Amino acid sequence: MAEHTQQTKKIEHYLAGQVAQVVRNTIKNLVRKGLLPWPDIYSTEFWHVVYENGYDEIILKKTKPPTVPSQMVEEFLEQTDEILGDVKDTVSSFASDAKENVDSITIGLKSLEQKVQHDQELKGEIKQLLEYNETLSVHIAQIEKELVQHVGFIKDLQKKLRIDHLTGLNNRRALETDLKKEIAKARRYQFPLSIIMIDLDHFKDVNDSYGYQIGNNVLQKLADILRNTTREIDGIYRYGGENFAILTPHTNCQDGMTLAERLRKRVARHVFTVKRKGHRLTVKASLGVAELNLEDTVDSLLVRANKALYKAETSGKNRVVGLCGKNPQSDIT
Repeated sequence: MAEHTQQTKKIEHYLAGQVAQVVRNTIKNLVRKGLLPWPDIYSTEFWHVVYENGYDEIILKKTKPPTVPSQMVEEFLEQTDEILGDVKDTVSSFASDAKENVDSITIGLKSLEQKVQHDQELKGEIKQLLEYNETLSVHIAQIEKELVQHVGFIKDLQKKLRIDHLTGLNNRRALETDLKKEIAKARRYQFPLSIIMIDLDHFKDVNDSYGYQIGNNVLQKLADILRNTTREIDGIYRYGGENFAILTPHTNCQDGMTLAERLRKRVARHVFTVKRKGHRLTVKASLGVAELNLEDTVDSLLVRANKALYKAETSGKNRVVGLCGKNPQSDIT
């Protein structure tokens, strides 16, 4: 019995090793192809690697692909800015050094060729070396080009992982990354920083009454309103569902509330036309504002902004509440 258990563990360990290798190759292929590791894409590529490389045990056991290692991919991509800089420098240095060496060898061979005009055999060998050197030079240029392309693929992945694909805005992950950087800048240069959280009131009713496609259209139009109402230096993010966030550098809480109130009015005034049903639809929004204070971290600032939003939602909706100083302030409309 013990021997059977030990044998089973060996088989499971071997299978786990195969699955781990498939996962590594899958991620490499996705990066090389410039694809995002969404579940359906990841699963398709996983099984492609399995069948292409003949992992029979995985095929026989119909092993389910492990959960998409998104955290692993995200952590890797978060660290790639410095890595990519080093890669570019290395590629540039490699190409420069290699070209210098090839050019130096070529000059030496041509000089030697001049001195052995009467030795046809040696001259022929030198000619072959010159041709090889020329081929090597072409290969070096190709290697440099491919390495630069790989750097570009990773850069594209970094950008894609920041984007919410429905609205084209930055996503929650991007907000958390950017907020950390903006907090550091605000403290270093001593300028105010505020964040606005936005929630569409009774948005579930829109989906229930008109369907999710109309709901998606409303979210896309809201994204346009946010873009057209904010400054170029402001960051706009879809925080999740019908929740949005705006990061406003060089903006104190009072000015943040002024912007939030302007946004609230523009959202309330906009009329959405539901062509299929001939209806005209309006939506309202609640907004919460918080300003960075001396003790804030990324998490605590988001918590305070969400508290302000919650107060706006529980105080009647369609209003702006700001956590400015010790006491919440409200623009009730």
